[in-house]
Amino acid sequence: MSRIYTALSGTAGRDEGGPALAGDAAEEWSANVPFVEVGGPTGTIFSPGPEAAAAPAVEPAANPEPAVRPFPRLAGTPAYLSVRFHDLSDGHRPPPPADGPDPELIVLHYPDHPISGEYRTLRDEIRTQLPEPSPKVLVFTAAAPEAGTSTVLLNLAVALANEGGPRVLVVDAHVNRPAVARKLALKPAPGLAEVLALQVPLAWAVQSSVVPNLQVLAAGVPTAETPRLLGEDLVKLAGQLRQWYDWVLVDAGVWGTVPDRDAACPAADAVYLVSREQDVDRTEFAGLRGWVKELGGLLRGYITTRV
Repeated sequence: MSRIYTALSGTAGRDEGGPALAGDAAEEWSANVPFVEVGGPTGTIFSPGPEAAAAPAVEPAANPEPAVRPFPRLAGTPAYLSVRFHDLSDGHRPPPPADGPDPELIVLHYPDHPISGEYRTLRDEIRTQLPEPSPKVLVFTAAAPEAGTSTVLLNLAVALANEGGPRVLVVDAHVNRPAVARKLALKPAPGLAEVLALQVPLAWAVQSSVVPNLQVLAAGVPTAETPRLLGEDLVKLAGQLRQWYDWVLVDAGVWGTVPDRDAACPAADAVYLVSREQDVDRTEFAGLRGWVKELGGLLRGYITTRV
């Protein structure tokens, strides 16, 4: 059973347009967070604390992610959440159908698996961070490619939708390497790119999934204009989606590869950085907090993936 480390900011609101944290301020932020360990030898332990710029648009492509711009390094060591998300080595479960949703969606295919329980714990911890009943927009981004962002986001979305009441939408803004539609066995287009370009109404682009209460806005077919449109209109789109859904989960791909998309992070109630556990010492992982803060976003925590 893996451990889950939770780093919550402890702040109720967002510092609008505040400068990046540095020096003592960054160390204070890192120190004043609660710590939760789930599945340890003594059960669940909770200890409350005492109290991540504009650039030229890049043309998206289906090839591997472009080089990531270096992050500013800040003082302090961030704490993090942890999930283990594709270990089905027990061999006692039949594989999901090949033409259906991705086998890595453990919460969908194996709701009683221990890993599904980890995602429910992650769901509950995020809800604790954001206790207000109003609709929430969450952005999930990665420090480097192949971090498992889409898998984490989709398992969490299924865990939210499985509660029966919440209306959940997944938005694939990972325009360079979209994965959400493929993982849920849905059409790749029309989607976000067509909606932003005013080619398709939003209601026509949203697709229902096999999970009740869970809908998807796929990435669509991006063009050279899509990054600029993300920067200009994603904030307004998020506001519209709040009127229709209780939870909006945005897959934002790798941070720094589409700066216009990153600049829209203030529209979210929380930003979460996903990284492989072995990558947590990378410069970009340690410095993302300052970059998000510089843009006016609110980084609530780090999620590391384990096998």
